[in-house]
Amino acid sequence: MIHLIKYILIISFLLKVLFLPAQAPVFVKPVQGVYGQDFIIVNYVDWDIGDSFFDHKCGTKTYDGHQGTDFVISGFPQMDDGVDILAVDSGVVVFVHDGEFDRNTDGNPDLGLGNYVAIKHPDKHFSYYGHQKKYSIVVSVGDTVVQGQVIGQVGSSGNSTDPHLHFELWYDSLFLVDPFAGSCGNNYSFWIDSLPYDTSFNVWDSGLCDYVPPIDSLRERPVPRTSFNKQDSVITFWNLQYGIKAGDSTRIEWLTPNGNLWFEYSLTYQKDWWYYYYYSYIFTPPDILLGEWTYNYYYNDSLVLSGHFLLELPLAETEIEQGTELLVRYPGNGIIALEIPETLAAAYVEVYDLSGKRLLKRTFNKNNKKKRILLDVYSENLQHGLYLIVLKSSKGVLVHKIIL
Repeated sequence: MIHLIKYILIISFLLKVLFLPAQAPVFVKPVQGVYGQDFIIVNYVDWDIGDSFFDHKCGTKTYDGHQGTDFVISGFPQMDDGVDILAVDSGVVVFVHDGEFDRNTDGNPDLGLGNYVAIKHPDKHFSYYGHQKKYSIVVSVGDTVVQGQVIGQVGSSGNSTDPHLHFELWYDSLFLVDPFAGSCGNNYSFWIDSLPYDTSFNVWDSGLCDYVPPIDSLRERPVPRTSFNKQDSVITFWNLQYGIKAGDSTRIEWLTPNGNLWFEYSLTYQKDWWYYYYYSYIFTPPDILLGEWTYNYYYNDSLVLSGHFLLELPLAETEIEQGTELLVRYPGNGIIALEIPETLAAAYVEVYDLSGKRLLKRTFNKNNKKKRILLDVYSENLQHGLYLIVLKSSKGVLVHKIIL
């Protein structure tokens, strides 16, 4: 039985190379935007036939058994803004699945591709587009699509930890194909404009917040802070970085207003990381050190990021006035209207179930003169029960209970 399994693995591996047409198709990239700005590639197809892994360039940008390419965006705020998924080539839609929760972060293999689309192309190739945003898919089975047509948007449904598109390519729906070329993979690429094989280090996003953040909070992005006071227990620097190799190190310095080193933290990485959330914090310094502080972030002892924040005295008028309430109305058709008090400049609204799991987050648009956020119970797939509505503002936090 063991020999049979090894034989099947070897045959599957050879088919990745050999079972290709004389002329490969020419694909457009499946995600709208610019590489390194709107998306990056974190994982490619695993070419190893054993328990290890390597990608088409003989590198580590994959993991054991990975059958596709992961086009990853910077987090849930970008997902909420909408990142279009494009058909790589013309064809006919042969499968659509939609309606699954799209903010998964635990990577449950049982959930598969979540919301996804499958397209059959004229040359017997099948392309699959997984983990899409709920109800974003705009094609149906039987539709004919053209190359570059929008078919949905990037999400985090199914077996996913962060919002991304999982793209798979198969020949005759039976044989896995890697669309990239490399010394450990195919001899030629399927792409019109081949995307870079990027192993460089970059800090994609960063900021400061007033608490020690769980990773899910960083995925959603903390409310940015540029000033702190003694009412804040900690000051945290966080970032989203990629391109870390085993043996690399990072270091952060916290400098007082007079330039003295207050605290320093170094970290050496034990493995390659192609998408990594980092944070470091200090306890809020005493008021005798009021003024402009500096933080410096180093990668392998080279300064890559520097910023400033103010440590200042708290202002009494920044507190929420007693009696201020978040008004909740039910205009009908499954819509909940959250009306924000005029005295507050709200940052965002979150909805939690009684287990403490955050179900959704909505950022308040400052141009919204009515100061109202609308939630659709049906599209958000909220079930009957008790929920907590949390309004987070620069002036404080309001909590409201609702029953659906």
